[in-house]
Amino acid sequence: MQRVTLEKILRGDLDAYEAVVRQYQGMLLGYASSRLLDIDAAQEVVQLTFIRAYEQLNEYQPKHEFGVWLCVICKHFILTELERQRRETRNLDKFSHALRLRLGEQMVGSCDDGQRELLSQMRECVKALQSQAALVVRLRYEKRQSCQHIAESLNRTVTWVTSTLSRSRKSLRACINSRLGEESTA
Repeated sequence: MQRVTLEKILRGDLDAYEAVVRQYQGMLLGYASSRLLDIDAAQEVVQLTFIRAYEQLNEYQPKHEFGVWLCVICKHFILTELERQRRETRNLDKFSHALRLRLGEQMVGSCDDGQRELLSQMRECVKALQSQAALVVRLRYEKRQSCQHIAESLNRTVTWVTSTLSRSRKSLRACINSRLGEESTA
């Protein structure tokens, strides 16, 4: 990036930054999509990269290549996204079995006593969640919808959906552990 362009942007010229975004957007999208299988996640990472770059533009040193600087920022968001995807997969595996047990009374009849108790406590704990959180949990784990699809259907961001799921899983885990602990002491 030229020093003149940098100075314009630092003075608040958003048109100058928009031109920079257009110039580097394709390169960053290629970089992100080569590391992330989900194009929506890659696009979100690129968007976050440009936001972070704008916020930290005063730290950019013109002696370095601007595209490389953007790629370093993008790399951090890619690593964060990959870790989020790993956590989501682990959590999906962990909770999907118990949540699938909710799907039919015939399934309940085939459960052993421990599974029935877990299912019962899971139902109560899901009911205790705030309505939006309970809806997101049901859409994700019962309906097996993607976070992107849930975000679109609820007119929210993917970040909001994943944050809601994370908080809900923690709440469910604590609730179930508490209820199962109370049952064993009763």
